[in-house]
Amino acid sequence: MKTFIAGILLGVCFDGTVTVLAKDYLNRSPQQQQYDYFRQRQQQLDVEHMRKQMDEQALNRKYNQRPC
Repeated sequence: MKTFIAGILLGVCFDGTVTVLAKDYLNRSPQQQQYDYFRQRQQQLDVEHMRKQMDEQALNRKYNQRPC
């Protein structure tokens, strides 16, 4: 019975959180949503670029290559 009540309370909290976040996102204008999308995409590209740089640096250190 305790787990049933705990499950209900957690479900209500989760449902409330999702509802608040969805309302916030849906109230944004299409321009704001598009800006958010491109900002997130650019962040993903930046992270990918940093990973490639780190891989190159690791290879250079492994083979003792010095940059020009």
